[in-house]
Amino acid sequence: AEDCNFESIVPFCGMRALSLDTDPDTASRSFDTSRNGFVGTGGAVCMVLEAESEAKRRNATSYAKFIGWGQGSDGHNVAISHPEGRGLKRAMENALKDAKLSPTDIDYVNAHAPSTSIGDASEMKALKATFPLPQKMKVSSTKPLTGHGLSLSSIMEAAFCCIALKDQFIPGSAHVKNPDPELEHLELVQKSNNHPLTRIMSNSSGFGGANVSVIFEKA
Repeated sequence: AEDCNFESIVPFCGMRALSLDTDPDTASRSFDTSRNGFVGTGGAVCMVLEAESEAKRRNATSYAKFIGWGQGSDGHNVAISHPEGRGLKRAMENALKDAKLSPTDIDYVNAHAPSTSIGDASEMKALKATFPLPQKMKVSSTKPLTGHGLSLSSIMEAAFCCIALKDQFIPGSAHVKNPDPELEHLELVQKSNNHPLTRIMSNSSGFGGANVSVIFEKA
């Protein structure tokens, strides 16, 4: 849970991390050339992680299987991602190793992509290095629709990935008018669409160069 209030959001003004746009409905536009900062949000999410045998015993509906995770720290700056995305690249590689998968086993990546010029650029480099050609990885960020939930965002986006696996769709990256050319071979999904999915990776980055990637599989 994260309570979006004056005290939690105002410090980001001093960091020049918030969008300067006056319309919050379109201000967050991850991977757009005109992105200029994030929009804060609050809320709460609960996810239950349990053994498959216990879920079956309870006759519970399983949304997805949690099959791997990885973390990577770069220590580049207290608030800025490494320009080459080294920490996030390491986190994704560690998650793939933990799940015993290759990059081509992933169908879609839910990016951290906060809609900041530096953060998005760093993640694009990490993604291109982790998923090189000929693979054209499908990527999007849900933050343009929800806002950036700070400490909430990681589990909120993981929950979206589980719902996407259950209902077989890819959430789109909203409000993008001019996709950043630095995306290159990455396929930016701009509109939500039905799509067969087996495995999804979700990325999260935090202060101090902390990065985590988690992988979910269709239940």
